[in-house]
Order: sequence, then structure tokens, then C-alpha cells
Amino acid sequence: MEKTIEVNPIPCLTWTWLKINKDSVTYDFSLAENNGTDQQIPDGVSVTSGKNIQTQLDEPENSIGKEAVELITSATTGKIYTFEKGEAGDDTKPLIIRINVDSNCATHNIIHAKTGTNCNVIIVYAGGPSTGSGIVHGCITKVYAEENAQVHISKVQLCDTSVNQIDDTQIVCGDNAKVTFTQIELGGSHINASFHATLSGYQSKFESDTAYICCKNQYIDMNQTVVHTGKKTQCNMKTDGTVKDNTTKTYRGTIDMRKGCCGSKGNEMETTLLLSPQAVVKAAPIILCGEEDISAEHGSTIGKLSPEMLFYMNTRGIDQTTAEELLTRAKITATISKLPDENIKQLILDFIQ
Repeated sequence: MEKTIEVNPIPCLTWTWLKINKDSVTYDFSLAENNGTDQQIPDGVSVTSGKNIQTQLDEPENSIGKEAVELITSATTGKIYTFEKGEAGDDTKPLIIRINVDSNCATHNIIHAKTGTNCNVIIVYAGGPSTGSGIVHGCITKVYAEENAQVHISKVQLCDTSVNQIDDTQIVCGDNAKVTFTQIELGGSHINASFHATLSGYQSKFESDTAYICCKNQYIDMNQTVVHTGKKTQCNMKTDGTVKDNTTKTYRGTIDMRKGCCGSKGNEMETTLLLSPQAVVKAAPIILCGEEDISAEHGSTIGKLSPEMLFYMNTRGIDQTTAEELLTRAKITATISKLPDENIKQLILDFIQ
């Protein structure tokens, strides 16, 4: 049964005529559970079922909206990955989860990084139905980073163009914890990709690096929010991608400095390379400030290949089409260099090719 819901609501409403406050989707939300296949599990990581854990941290918030969360959560029993202190998730052996999206399905995973752990997690979305008909995949990933935990979570989306996806990453950080989030969006049809990070712990940190290519008739809608509540917290959000053909890309990026987060710093930058006059690009970088002793910066840049850059390429025998391909590829390769697995890096390069 089809249902229309609103997703990715902006934390602070702006003018309605801008059509950037939210996205609306209509799907058949008869979802089957699909929590993925564990392709690699490091030592010291336990895997259990469930959607709740025992922790002193606050519950992370979502960015996709209450209705979407309820539809996805109700369709799955959930899966919990607990990183114990020790050698769990070292850089040479990350936890790798592969989710093959071949029908309407829902995913609910929890990454629980206990005190002092160093965790690496890679989630790969791939596949699509053999019939070519449109399907929907809803995904919720919760990350609990306890005191002094270091977490690097990466999401790689390489789905077929028959796949529509609603993907939300919810993060909460304890004292001196740091979460690094790498997101690569390349496939799919209508993609709603969002994250919400809460920096509640003293001197906790969050960094994100999102790269994407939006081409043909794709629709990418992003909603990124970082809330500072702890003292001397830091965030750095970077989104970089290419838009061409008859596509639509919407970016919402919010840094919310709440009362009590004195000494905190935040930065967000979104850059879009626009390669088609038919493409639609919308962006809303926002800073909300409820505390005086803070430092925050934001920006959004949309531009074409500059005449100076094109001239530089032409003088070296590179035409405009090839130059655009090189720059598009460079944006992705710069981000995938941060992934701690060579096989997945090659998988992404093969997909681009």
C-alpha cells in the first residue's frame, strides 16, 4: 500500500517558496527486514539482535522525520554491533556490512563503541531488482561513541537506478569522543541521505566528508545536522559533488550551537560543480546560535568549470568533456582515499567507470 510522507525536514523553517524546507516521497512501505551480510567482523566485536542498548549517553536524534523513522523501525528487529575495548575495529580490519537491495526492505543497525575503543565501520549498499521496477530501501544507523572512543563510519551507496533510498545516520558522542563520517552517493534514483550528530560530551568532535555524483535523472536530497550541547565541542562538515543532466540536488546543512556549549567551534562547506543548465541545485547552509562564546562558519558554492581552468586544460590537450570527467572523478577519489579497505575503493572506482 502506497503512502506519502515528508522526509528530511529542515531544522529551522525558511521561506516556503524556496521549496527547501522538506522533501516528500510516495512509496509502498511494505518493507521486509534486511540488516545486511557481515562480510568482515574484527576481533572484539560482538553481534546481537535488538534496537536498544545499555548506555549513559542520550538517545541520538534523527534527521529524516518521525514518520519515516517509525515506518523503518517497525519493519525490523535490528542488529547491534558492540565494540569492546582492545583491538576491535583497527584500521587494518574494519567491520564491513554489505546490504543487497533487491526488494522493498528496511535496515536498522546500531554501532556501539564502548569507552576507549577505536572502530572502523564500512556499510555498502548495492544491487537492485532484476525486473527493473522501482523499489524502496529504508535504513537507520545509530552510532553511540562513548568516552574517548574513536569511530570512523563510512557509507557507500552503489545501487541500481531502480532503487529509491531513505538513509539516516544518527550519532551521539560522549566526553572526548570523535566520530568521522564518510558518505559516498553514486547510484539510486531518488535518494534521501541524512545524518544527525549530537556532541553532548566535553571536547567531543565530529567530522563528515560527503561526495556524490548526481546524473541522468537522479534526485538527491541531503539533510545534515550537528547539534552542540557540550563544552568545547568541534564539528567540520564537508560536502562536495557534481550535478549534471536533468537532475535535482538539495542540500540542507545546519550547525546548532545550543546554550551551554561555550568554547565550541563549527564549520560547514558545500561545493557543487554544475555541468548542465537543466539541472536544479538548491542549498541552505544554516547556523543557529544560542550561545555567545562560540565560533562557527558556513558556506555554499555552486559553479561551472571556470574559463581559467578550462584554458589550462586545453593547453595540455584536454577538451572540455574530458576536463569535466577528470574533475568529477577527482571529487570522489579524494573522499574514497579515506576508506580503510582497498577492495571497496576499487569497487567504487569500477562503479564510476
